Amino acid sequence: MTRRLLLSSDVKGYGKGDERSHLDVQRDLIRVFEEASAAAGLDRESWIRQPGGDGELAIAPVAISEARVVDDYVAELQAALERHNDGRYPERWLRLRLAVHFGAAIPAENGYAGQGVVLVSRLVDSDPPRRALEAAPQACLAVLLSDQVYTDTVLQRHTKLSPKDFREVHVQKKERSVTAWLRVPGVDVHALDLGPAEPGAPAAAGPASGAGPAASAGRAADQASMHVAVSGRVSAPGSVFGINNGTVNNHGALR
Repeated sequence: MTRRLLLSSDVKGYGKGDERSHLDVQRDLIRVFEEASAAAGLDRESWIRQPGGDGELAIAPVAISEARVVDDYVAELQAALERHNDGRYPERWLRLRLAVHFGAAIPAENGYAGQGVVLVSRLVDSDPPRRALEAAPQACLAVLLSDQVYTDTVLQRHTKLSPKDFREVHVQKKERSVTAWLRVPGVDVHALDLGPAEPGAPAAAGPASGAGPAASAGRAADQASMHVAVSGRVSAPGSVFGINNGTVNNHGALR
């Protein structure tokens, strides 16, 4: 078992095309990958690649820099896609989802196995990058980084990218929700309507999130109606009685 940088890609709308368009997309996709890697100074020939028609699983060499892939390669991939799409009708654009993760990749009888391969495949096929491309028709690339890759490269300032360029999303992985970080180059990812959250994602925090159980109980008490019955003498010098959304029945005397 080895841990490698894993890249999984998939073309948007591939299944809607006819056989001729499938041939064109597969040819153009490889060309775009090769242009991007060459421009970023990366030797794509040294990558292990598992083709998938409208995408591929790529396993980078051990010595490759994660930061260069997340920063330079993605930037060159975006540029190559823009060059390819320039002058074409939007419905003929090549639009791509790309997921990046660092994890286990184990040679197997029919390709590669391992939880790292499973996760990166789930990320690229998840709702957030799909919805991002739907919500941003002018975009040709949606990138989803696993939490580990985002933390180790972007947050540690090993790239030129800002954390503000990324949006936290949640992807359902079997019984649990996995945090990932979405970026759409050239688009304000925070302004995109990504639709409902993935099943199992943490619920949105309320206005007083983090205030603790006491604050929650206080809010519930504030919102509840009150009925206070006073039957006897009450002595409370200097006190102020306030009534909100309720009534006071006084069967005694207040002084």
